[in-house]
Amino acid sequence: MRSIVLASGKGGVGKTSIAINLGLILSQQGKRVVVVDADVSMANVGIMLGIERAPISLHNVLMGETNIRDSVYEGPFKLKYVPSSLSVERVNKLVFDRLKSAIEDLEPIADFVLIDSPPGLNKDSEYAIMAAREILLVVTPDPASLADALKVINFAGRNNISISGIVVNMSLGDKGEIKSSDLETLLSARVLVVIPEDVEMRKSTIAQSPLIVRKPSAKSAQAIRVLAARLTGDPVSEAPRVKKGFLQRILDSIGGIFRKKK
Repeated sequence: MRSIVLASGKGGVGKTSIAINLGLILSQQGKRVVVVDADVSMANVGIMLGIERAPISLHNVLMGETNIRDSVYEGPFKLKYVPSSLSVERVNKLVFDRLKSAIEDLEPIADFVLIDSPPGLNKDSEYAIMAAREILLVVTPDPASLADALKVINFAGRNNISISGIVVNMSLGDKGEIKSSDLETLLSARVLVVIPEDVEMRKSTIAQSPLIVRKPSAKSAQAIRVLAARLTGDPVSEAPRVKKGFLQRILDSIGGIFRKKK
C-alpha cells in the first residue's frame, strides 16, 4: 500500500480537489483507493463528494470509538473515502497519535491511501504528514506559497517521509509566475505536473460533483491524469468519451452540412 499525503504551505491551493480527482482517476484504472480527510477542522472531502453528513467519521476513529474501516464510504467509480466531521465541538478530544496506525489498518483494502492534510504546519498537519510514507506538495506558482511550502518539505524530510514531487496548481501561464525549474531548485524536489487554472474545477466544487465525474475532458482533469501516470508509471489515461444523444447527433450532422457548404 502506498500512503501519500497531499500537503501545502498555505490554504486555498486546491489540495482537496486534487486529492479527490486523483483518487477517482486511480480508481478508474482499477486501483483500490481510499481518500482520508485529515483536515479535521475544515472537513471538505465529504462536501465535495456531495455527502454533507456521515454517521461515522475520522473523528470517531481518533477518539478511539471505532476502527477506521468502519468509517469508509464509497463514492463514484468505487472510490473509497473517510470523511471528517463537520462538527468542531469535539476537536479538542481527538488523539492525533492514532492517525498513523489507523492509516496502516487500511492496507488490506487499499493500494493507495491519499491523505488530505490541513495546510501549513501545526499539530494536526504534522500528524497527517507523519501518517504517510510519501508526500505530494501542492503549491501555486506565486512567492506567497513558497516560504511555508519549504517548511513543510523540510519537516517531511526530517521525518523520513519520501518526497514524491511537487504539484503546481492554478497556473495562468503568466510570465510573472515562478518557473518549475526555480521551484525544483528551491524545494529540492521534482515538479510532476503543472495544473492550469480552470473554471471547470470551480464549477465542480460549487456543484459538489468532482471534475472527473462532471467534466472529465476539462484541461485540468487531463493534467491530473498526467499526475496519476507519473505516480504509478502507467501510461496517461484518456478521458472517457461522452455518448451523445439522438438529438445531439442530428444537430451535429446538420451543423456539418452547413460547414461543408461554406
